[in-house]
Amino acid sequence: MKKHIANIVSLSRVVGAVVLFCMKSISKSFLVIYVLCGFTDLIDGPIARKTNSSSELGATLDTIGDVLTYLALTKILIKQKEVPMWILVWIISAGILFGLCTLVSKKRFNKFYLPHTYLGKIFGGSVFVLPIMMQFMPGYVWMAVICSIATIHSFELFYIQSKSTVAKPFVPSAFHAE
Repeated sequence: MKKHIANIVSLSRVVGAVVLFCMKSISKSFLVIYVLCGFTDLIDGPIARKTNSSSELGATLDTIGDVLTYLALTKILIKQKEVPMWILVWIISAGILFGLCTLVSKKRFNKFYLPHTYLGKIFGGSVFVLPIMMQFMPGYVWMAVICSIATIHSFELFYIQSKSTVAKPFVPSAFHAE
């Protein structure tokens, strides 16, 4: 049972993200579930490493949970008209770059391979604090920061996938591609 705890934590984030996706606004209940999703994102990896149960399934669940959480937040921000058109175009462009990275990995490694990197963690953290940052500055300012990080991260992933000979689940940065 111990070896499944990290995957159960990651799966709970996927379920939480689906619930977030069904919500209509950034309400108190949204923020509670959102924070819980963020907490599970912080603890699933350390649990997997501590229990020696890191797996491709766990990494995949982690990525799915992240993407669904980001999509839920994006959907609500768009619905509340918080996202200017130029940011929306940037989000879509960064998403396309990210999608191209998955195609490169499929071609090179015969599987979808998206390594976790420090820049990816910074991206995740910047997205996570978006609803909080919007209390202190116009949302589009922080969204531009997030889109900048996402764009650089997509190029980093592309470089890692192009240069790596082995599909490692964690590659600290593009400088560590092998």
